[in-house]
Amino acid sequence: MPLLNRVLQHLELITQAALLLGLVFFAWIEVRKPRTALRADRRARWQTNVTLYVLATVCMLLVFDPLSVQAIRLGGAGGWGGLAATPWPTWVKVLLGVLLIDLLQYALHVAAHHIPWWWRLHKIHHSDTAMDASTAIRHHPLETLVNAFLLVVLLATLGVPVYAILLYAALQQLHSLFCHANLRLPPALEPWLRRVLVTPDMHAVHHSVRMREGNSNFGMVFPWWDRVFRSYCAQPAQGLDGMRMGIAELDEQPQPGLLGLLGLPFGGSRPVQSTAKPQADAARRRRGKR
Repeated sequence: MPLLNRVLQHLELITQAALLLGLVFFAWIEVRKPRTALRADRRARWQTNVTLYVLATVCMLLVFDPLSVQAIRLGGAGGWGGLAATPWPTWVKVLLGVLLIDLLQYALHVAAHHIPWWWRLHKIHHSDTAMDASTAIRHHPLETLVNAFLLVVLLATLGVPVYAILLYAALQQLHSLFCHANLRLPPALEPWLRRVLVTPDMHAVHHSVRMREGNSNFGMVFPWWDRVFRSYCAQPAQGLDGMRMGIAELDEQPQPGLLGLLGLPFGGSRPVQSTAKPQADAARRRRGKR
């Protein structure tokens, strides 16, 4: 399959091109009809987030892309084993492959919140105190490499078909922009849509500064895993309009710049779990000011 091989050889470039086009589209939508008022620091946030994305992309192209192509081709080989080698119709294998990849992404996302060294990398994504399409690409380059390596090893081991990988890559890139976008869906549509897709309102809860809420809604594209594994949270305690975003260790502090974010994983870190009640949090803040 010459065409498929050519797509595999340029998979990273193709997915990044799709992401850039989607980023421009959602940025335009956000300016026209934002869910919340555009912040004064929007340009600075976008510059930081885009720069992190460029650094991560360079790392992927130079370090990871050659290895990932070979691993995906090995895992998707029809005679190797796993899902790709089953006698089921192609459309069934692709459908199951897409669902399996999304389940794996859910599991990796949960792990990133509960394994301390992994959280140190992932918290750069959560350190954004606002959420818009650029937040989707706000990741530490090392986290991008770790996630990609683990996912490709799992896909190769399970023999996920190449077509499923290509389809999910395009779907996940565009959906990540959508679920982080600063846009308001029609009230009559949003509750129904979140039954089949992770919506911006649903994912916003995941970015709450309160980790009891941040440790919920881990779904990447489909919302079903959160319901099955009981990590679903419909609304934050203070409502979406009253909820603050970010991470506790940077709460009420100036946002770090690019170098600060790159070095953040190697500084101090608070526990990934927070069980304190809101009243206790307020009491501690009052005592700290005395």
